[in-house]
Order: sequence, then structure tokens, then C-alpha cells
Amino acid sequence: MNENSKIIEQFNKGARNFNDWSVTQDEKSIKALADFCELSKSDIVLDIACGTGAFSLLAARYADNVKGIDISKGMINIAKENAKKRELDNVHFYCQNVEDIDVDNQLFSLVISRSAFHHMKRYKNVFLQMVRCCKTDGRICIQDIISYDNKKLDNYFEEMEQLIDKSHYRSYTKREFFNLYKENNIKVLGLFESESNMDFYDYVEHTMQNDISRKNIDKLLMKGLDDEEIASCLVEKNGRILWKRKVCTIIGSKK
Repeated sequence: MNENSKIIEQFNKGARNFNDWSVTQDEKSIKALADFCELSKSDIVLDIACGTGAFSLLAARYADNVKGIDISKGMINIAKENAKKRELDNVHFYCQNVEDIDVDNQLFSLVISRSAFHHMKRYKNVFLQMVRCCKTDGRICIQDIISYDNKKLDNYFEEMEQLIDKSHYRSYTKREFFNLYKENNIKVLGLFESESNMDFYDYVEHTMQNDISRKNIDKLLMKGLDDEEIASCLVEKNGRILWKRKVCTIIGSKK
């Protein structure tokens, strides 16, 4: 099974879980991202790997027109349901491979991808598509988790990510994201690194799990909690385990 097949299978099965996940429904953080992108009424937006459409749906309140693309039909079907419930007629969703987007060149003033690049083996190809679709002087934005600087921590949490979500490919570094912009002559307008504290088991259930996968996840979690260095990123608070995870947000302008 290739990487795209894994993603399609995982997200078709777990689309409803993903849609109901607290992070997907966190309108405050989505609005903060829209503000970071300086979204305005004149914008025409392309949301790459849009999932069930959380960013697209919020963007449609502020932008002229929004198009969301995702490889998972299950995700797109829910995104369409969500748009219909909100009676939005300026946002449209399509099931397409984000490595081969079926739109003309330079149509969009903002091209964005939120929390998706860690699923992509050929992430450079996806970025080239984002550049192609973006207008001259338009903006290109990526927001995603990034790898840990400490190799031991990174190896452990990459193993955990893949147990939780088999479509996870790799967490990229902040430098790798920066280099995408540099190598494609995209002027970086802003870049910042933040830290989120995710509820561990809430994150586990954002994808479909079975008894075996839960057992393996719990086993690895206990191993991490017994290691002082790893446990520094797994904070126990009020009976919950919070996972410290760094996120990179970067935006640039196409020359």
C-alpha cells in the first residue's frame, strides 16, 4: 500500500472522528491563523489538504471565495455537509490529489495548508503545486507540527505518531519548511514557532483505533512516562496527560 492509499484509507474511515476532534473545532486557533494571514474580503483562498473544512469554512466568512481540496472523499463529504449546514455559498470542496491539483495557474491570493504536511512524503511536490496556484504577490502559508531537536525525543514521538495514525509520514523541521520558501523564491513575511499542549487521549481518538492499537499506544506511553527525558514532554495535569508539541507557522509572498 503506497502513502496516498494509507492516507485515503485512514481518513475515509476516521473522517467523523477528525471532524469532531477538539483541535478541528478550535475556532479560536483557526481565527488566529486567518488573522496571521491577514485574510480579507478581496481574497480568493485555496485550502490544501483541507480535511473536513474547518479553515475553509471560517475563511468563507471573510474572503470572497474559498476552495478546499483533500485526497479523502470521506473528509470532503463531511466538509460539504458542514458548508450546507452553515448556508455558505462561497466555499466549495473537491476530492483531489494535492500533488496534482486540477486548477489553472495563479488563481488564488492565499494558498494555505494547515496540519497536513506531516502526512506527505513528497511535500516538495505539494509546495510546488501551492506556488503554481498562487497569484503573483499572493501569499502562501503552512502551519504544521515540527520535529523535536532532540533525536531521542523525536524518534520516540515519531513512533508514537505512527502508532496513533498510520498515515503519518514524518514531522519536518522548521528549517525544512523555511527552505521550501527559499528554494522557490518565495519571500518569507512571517515565521513563528509555538507550543501546544494537546490532550494525549483526545489526540489518540482523532483517528480510528481498535483494541490492539490502543494497547500498543498505551504500552509506548508507559515507556515514555518512565523515562525522565521523554516524560518532560508528557505533562500530567488534573488526571489528564498533555503532550507538548511544537508547531511552525510560516507565510510568504510569491514574487
